[in-house]
Amino acid sequence: MHEAAQHLVERMGLMLEAEGLPRIAGRLLGFLLVNEGAFSLDDLADELQVSKASVSTNARQLERYGLLERTSAPGDRRDYYQMGPDVWEKLLAQWQRKWEAMRALFTEAAAALPEEMEVGRARVIRAEQFHLLMVDLADRASARWREVSGRRGAEDFAA
Repeated sequence: MHEAAQHLVERMGLMLEAEGLPRIAGRLLGFLLVNEGAFSLDDLADELQVSKASVSTNARQLERYGLLERTSAPGDRRDYYQMGPDVWEKLLAQWQRKWEAMRALFTEAAAALPEEMEVGRARVIRAEQFHLLMVDLADRASARWREVSGRRGAEDFAA
């Protein structure tokens, strides 16, 4: 593997590990991000120098998040994994659903808290406002992403 690709793979592992995912999940994502095509579990285990079971477990987890997609080949019983289409938009949509669920929880809580809990109610309302803002920003970011995703130049992303 090219040195720059290896560096990305290892850094992705550390970054996702810091977010609570297994390091191998980040390494797997980094590898598939920079390498074109679909790879079998055996190939991925060899490339990442980890067990096939570990690759399988983490690939399925990343597939559930919508970051990877599983494919197959006619006459071949093995599973292959590759980067999924629209990965970043799917990831943003997942976060948006979480922010919306949190906003709904805070809206409900703010309405139910008694007046004597003024400070707590104010904090809950502030949390509701923050999550409403995040949902709105995600809507705008998603629309902007769809607008520019067909173009490849960095200048397309300038505000």
